[in-house]
Amino acid sequence: MPIPSERRRSFLARQVATMALSHVQVETPMAVVRAAAWSNSLARMGVYLPLFVIHDIGVMLSMTRGAGGYVIRGREAQLARLQLPQNMKPLLDKYRRLLDNVSLSEVTERLAGLRLRDEMVAVLLSRILGDTFNRWRDRSKSAGAEPLPLDLGVLGEIDYADHFKDFDPRSLWGFVEHIDAQSMHIYTQVELIDLDTVRLLGLFKEDSASGSEALGGAIDLVDLFAALGSPEANDVANFSLDLLPSVLETRRSTGAQTFAVDGYASIERKGNIDSLVLSELAYDREIFEQKVVDSELLYYGREKSREDERRLQYILIDCSASMRGQRQVFARGLALALIKKLTLEGDEIWVRFFDSRLHETIKIGRSGQVPVPYLLSFRSERGRNYGKVFRQLLVEVTRLRREQKRRVVLYTITHGQCHIEPEIMSSLKQQAFLYGVIVLPSSTELPEFVSLLDRQQIVSGEVLTNRAERQRRALDIVGDATKARKASASPSETLPTDPAVSRRMNVVR
Repeated sequence: MPIPSERRRSFLARQVATMALSHVQVETPMAVVRAAAWSNSLARMGVYLPLFVIHDIGVMLSMTRGAGGYVIRGREAQLARLQLPQNMKPLLDKYRRLLDNVSLSEVTERLAGLRLRDEMVAVLLSRILGDTFNRWRDRSKSAGAEPLPLDLGVLGEIDYADHFKDFDPRSLWGFVEHIDAQSMHIYTQVELIDLDTVRLLGLFKEDSASGSEALGGAIDLVDLFAALGSPEANDVANFSLDLLPSVLETRRSTGAQTFAVDGYASIERKGNIDSLVLSELAYDREIFEQKVVDSELLYYGREKSREDERRLQYILIDCSASMRGQRQVFARGLALALIKKLTLEGDEIWVRFFDSRLHETIKIGRSGQVPVPYLLSFRSERGRNYGKVFRQLLVEVTRLRREQKRRVVLYTITHGQCHIEPEIMSSLKQQAFLYGVIVLPSSTELPEFVSLLDRQQIVSGEVLTNRAERQRRALDIVGDATKARKASASPSETLPTDPAVSRRMNVVR
């Protein structure tokens, strides 16, 4: 389908025409549609690049080279029809060498095997090409920008060279020269991609492939961009990958029904054979078989226990300046593993950061939509005001308990200098089961509120400096969280602290 005549001078026509300079070719016609989707995502981040470079590098990040993947070769038939400037052929040859170098990078090869989502590819392209775009001094580089149609009928059967006569290509030639000058920087940006962070994001994506996308239905590209560019986020991702293989051995718990006979609530079109309405068996065999094929049989629907739905796992993560460095890596890596563990157990989870205030509530349902980029990249500079935070939390948990009849298990991951009035913690304990993880600073003195917790885990500073010990300690805490989940209605008990800490101090029980 050709571009309508009234749009031949539009942004769409210019972008489509640049595909004549593409050097990465694939068999599937959907590649150009994916490139248009990447272009639209880049535009939302303020990056407006010619479609051919988005297509070429994006395909290399998402597909393998060779049979069944992509090949690098110029569109000679298309180029022969263009009026190329005299110096353009050597510049295009240099651009092809850049693509060859990128395709041979180990990072590119490993990314191509991860089956990345379009949003992830777009953010990686922004990390790789964003500086190149910002250094491009063409004033018209974003003129007339508009979203590209994601329609194979529009993009799939277009004569790219035919659209060159509809606009002045000098800006495009200038970009080719510019990207060649930036080739070493582009290659370096590819090599700087942290594969562990990408793997972590993909790990949460794969686990919820049967339902909603794990990164959260509508991707926040800003959080994703920040997560892929933050050294702190990379450290958290590395630690999380040490923990998650053990956590993923947990099988998702099923919603077993405890009502054996009574408790029918409705008539349904789906169900088990033991819930089949007996009158359905009175039909002739042919009619019965047809009703099976058409899903028209009737089943009794039983009442469902609401016990699990009333339980809420509430995770608080301290994000104040005292949690920076190794404590932040441990806290967020532990939180991600704990979220995954509790999700597999079938619970609803709320996650919040806090410092001088309670930040946005992230609600994670049983479908397991975990906003990993947000958890990796969140940063705050609001100081500390723990009294205000926990007074506000007390009001919220009390409301959940009284109005919604929720049974709350409250996990707090903080440090040894978190001081909360005992009166607040005593009142909070009456409304929720309190589970505390205290990551100690250099001081070994515990805050007063620790003795009021239903369960506690004390992590010494020495643990954080040893990778194997840090992993073991975090997995112990995650495993114990399941016990806390089951014991949330039991009398209070306190768990042993880290042995290294117990030898050096007396913890008030």
